[in-house]
Amino acid sequence: MDKKLRIEELREKYGERGVDTGIRLQGEHFLHSLHKFDEADSEWTEQWVSWIYDYMYNRKRLDDRTRVLVIIGELTASGDNTPNLANHMRTALSAGATPEEILEVILQASIYVGMPKAFQSLKVYRDLMNDLELATFTDGPFDSTARDPR
Repeated sequence: MDKKLRIEELREKYGERGVDTGIRLQGEHFLHSLHKFDEADSEWTEQWVSWIYDYMYNRKRLDDRTRVLVIIGELTASGDNTPNLANHMRTALSAGATPEEILEVILQASIYVGMPKAFQSLKVYRDLMNDLELATFTDGPFDSTARDPR
């Protein structure tokens, strides 16, 4: 399947503004999700693109950087440590957020949602920053299995 042709099909079917916003913010990750949802249920997909990408992301009350930082906090609160969280961290970086701001959102969320969820998000953050070579995090010399070391 030709990528350019598929993008044009999706733009025609779901609207240029919504699809273009998704591409601008999330690139191929968005297109991959859009393609999968389109094949599964185009009626639902139309509502998803319309509400999230055409409407919410284009309200202009928050800039993209702030909006995506809020989403990272929400994903931390929900305990979502799937590729969705890493994708939004990448999107935040693309929108001008710094690694330190992303970390601060996770740390701020820990106050309200607890350490287990913050630890999950911190792992995603550390792995992504290592992958992007924006930081060097190590596992350190310590055993993390919580077993008695004796």
